[in-house]
Amino acid sequence: MSEERIDPLHNNIRAARAIVNTVRTTLGPRGRDKMMVDASGDAIITNDGATILREIEAAHPAAKMIIDISKTQESLCYDGTTSTVVLAGQMLADSENLFSKGVHPSLVCDGYNKAARMAVEYLDEVLSRDAEEGDLEKVAETAISGKTLAAAKDIVSQLCVEAVKIAGDADSVKVLTFPGGALTDSHLFKGVVVNKDYSIEIEVPKETRVLLCMSGLEYNKDERIQFNVSNMEDYSKFKSQSKNRKEQHDLAKAIVEKLPEGGVLFTRDNVDEAILAYLHKHNIGVVKRNQESIMRALSSALGANIAHSVQDLEDAVDCQIVRTKHNDIHYLFVQGEVESKQSTLIVRGASHTTLDEVERGFDDALGVVSLVMNGGKVVSGGGSTYAAIASHLRTQAPKVEGMEQMAVNSFADTLEIIPATIGEVAGHTPLNCIFALRHAISEGKLTMGPDVEKINQIVDMNDLGVIEPAQLIRQSILSATEVTTAILKIDDIVVKRGNGDGQTHG
Repeated sequence: MSEERIDPLHNNIRAARAIVNTVRTTLGPRGRDKMMVDASGDAIITNDGATILREIEAAHPAAKMIIDISKTQESLCYDGTTSTVVLAGQMLADSENLFSKGVHPSLVCDGYNKAARMAVEYLDEVLSRDAEEGDLEKVAETAISGKTLAAAKDIVSQLCVEAVKIAGDADSVKVLTFPGGALTDSHLFKGVVVNKDYSIEIEVPKETRVLLCMSGLEYNKDERIQFNVSNMEDYSKFKSQSKNRKEQHDLAKAIVEKLPEGGVLFTRDNVDEAILAYLHKHNIGVVKRNQESIMRALSSALGANIAHSVQDLEDAVDCQIVRTKHNDIHYLFVQGEVESKQSTLIVRGASHTTLDEVERGFDDALGVVSLVMNGGKVVSGGGSTYAAIASHLRTQAPKVEGMEQMAVNSFADTLEIIPATIGEVAGHTPLNCIFALRHAISEGKLTMGPDVEKINQIVDMNDLGVIEPAQLIRQSILSATEVTTAILKIDDIVVKRGNGDGQTHG
C-alpha cells in the first residue's frame, strides 16, 4: 500500500478514536461524569454517552460517522451507545496492528464481517434466554447503574416496569420533571398531564365532565372591524358578520347544553374571548390551543371521542381534573374512569441540572424494559456476554482460511475491551481482569464479569441480577462493525466542489 494511501486511512482512524476517548471512561457502573460547557457558560453534567456525543461539535467526517452510529444505537435500543463507540474505536485501533502485519484493509473488513456474523449467531443461539419473572426490574436496574437514579434503583425500576406495562412501549410513556423534593417522591400518574391552564381563571371541581373538540370557536378575522354601511358591498359584509356571530353564539349555547352543570372544554384551536366569557359565565372552563398529540392522549385516557367540530360534539364524559402549580407553571392532571394506556412519570429532584440527568436515566431504563417486554430476550450484563463471545470466536477462528483468520482473532480481542474498560474504570488492572475472565470461561462459566466492588475480582453477573436486552448487544456489535469497515474502506479524502463558484479547492 502506497504512502499516500496509508495517511488518509490512519488520519480517519485517529479522528474516530479521538471521539471514542471522550466517552470511554463513562462506561459501566463506576463510569465517570463529564461536564460540558457551552460558550455562554451553561453546563451539562452527565455520563450518558448519547448525550455527550450529541453535544460534541465534530468537524472530521470520520468522527461524525462515529457519532452517527451512537444515534442509531440510541434510536433502536435506547441504551448501549458508549459500548458501541468504544467497540468501534478499539476495532479501528486493532486494525492498525493488522495493517502493520501486512493484512490488507479489504481482508480486515471481510474478517470483521465474518466475525460479526459468528458473534451474533452465538449470541442468539447460545447466550440469549427468554425473560423470566423479575427480569424486567433487573434490566431497568442494570440500565441505571452508575447514574444518578441508582440511589433509588428499586423505586425507579418498579416505576419504569409499571409505566411500560400500562403504555405498551417506552415511546408512549411521558416523563415530566418537577424540581423540588427527593427522587423517591417520584410516582406514576395514570392519566394525562396537560401543561396549560384555563383560559379564564375558574374553580372547577375535581369530579367534572369534559368535552374534546379538534377545532375551535372563533369569529371571522374581520368580525371586529367597524365601518359605515354606505353601499351594498358593505351591507353584505355586515350581514355575513352578523350571521357568523349568531352561528358561533349558537355553538357556544350547544356546549352549555352539553355541560349544563359546568365542566371543561379542551380544544385544539383558538376560542374567541367573547365566547370564553360566555362559557365562563356558565361555569365551563376552556383549555385552548392544545397539541393534537395531547388531544389524542386525552381521548385515550378518558375513553371519549374527539369531535372534529363543535357541531359534532357528543355527550360529555366523567373524569377527574386536578389543577396544580409548579415553579409558576400550571398543570392539569386529567384522569378518566376507563382503563387506558396513558401514563405519565412524575419525576422529582433537587434542581433542573440534576433532573436533566435523572430524566435521561429514566429514558434509558424505560427503553430497555420496553425491548424485553415486547418479546426481546436477555443476556448477562457487565461485559460478560462480550467476553463469552470473544472466547467463542477464538475457537472458531482456525476454521477461517487465510489472513481473514487474523481479523477474526483481532475482533475477539476487540470485544474484550468492554469488560476491560468496565473493570479499569472501577480500579481493576485490565489485563488481570481479562485473564481471569478467560480462565472462568474455559471452565464453562459464561456469565462472569468484573466485580466493581472488589478490585481485580470477577463475579457471576446473574447472581448480581445484572442483565441486559440481547438486542442491545446484538445491535452494538453490528453497528460498531459496520462503521469500522466503512472507515477502513476509505483510501483517500477528496475535497468536493465549492459552493457554486465552479472551482475545485484543495
